[in-house]
Amino acid sequence: MPQPATAEPLPLMNFCPRCASPLEQRLNGGRNRPHCTNAGCGFIFFGDFSIGCGGVVIRDGKALLVQRAHNPGKGSWQIPGGYVEADEAVAEAVVRECLEEAGVVTEVVDVLGFRHSIGGQGSIGGPSTNVYIVFRLRPISGEPCADGIEASAAGFYSLDEIERMDRVQGLSSWAIQRALEGGPGLHPAHRSPAAGVVRWHCRWGIRRPAPSGLVTLWRSVAPRRAARPGQRATPPAGGGLSDRS
Repeated sequence: MPQPATAEPLPLMNFCPRCASPLEQRLNGGRNRPHCTNAGCGFIFFGDFSIGCGGVVIRDGKALLVQRAHNPGKGSWQIPGGYVEADEAVAEAVVRECLEEAGVVTEVVDVLGFRHSIGGQGSIGGPSTNVYIVFRLRPISGEPCADGIEASAAGFYSLDEIERMDRVQGLSSWAIQRALEGGPGLHPAHRSPAAGVVRWHCRWGIRRPAPSGLVTLWRSVAPRRAARPGQRATPPAGGGLSDRS
């Protein structure tokens, strides 16, 4: 059941990041938010957000993994990925991250799913509320070679090898399994006339909340078969991501 909006203030900011004028709390959209006091600026602080991406690259039945070279999670294994720049398309960001961290040139096939994590102390996304998009990519060229900065090792590994490795990120394991299943993902649905603007869609989706209730993982699934007599009919094609299975 939807919760009522609260008037609790967002994390404190004292000065506007655009014009350096003082900020003051004003009720906006059901809660107090820092507003710039400069009438000609109009800045409102809506929160701290970030977008991340990761890429599942499969070659000869093996998945590309990198070992983190720094904290948090130093020494753990995961798919290549990182933050999306503010002026960067997310599909370009994941290709860049694979090249930077692992030395492998790739191209995007589709989207396997995404994770939403509410920021705060103890959050897996850190202090920022984060949306992390997981792509399936096709390898084009290059052999795995860690950059020595963000990744200390890189390579293609089979499922058996991954299961024997220590500290493999759970989301990466799920994404690799999902990619190897070969099910449908999200594909570009519409390209805006504006250069570089791409939107994504999928036919069906389900929500799988983590036990904490703070992390939600969405994924695309294959369309269901037509209903038999007496069964509920399958919804028509063209539906989007759903929060109910």
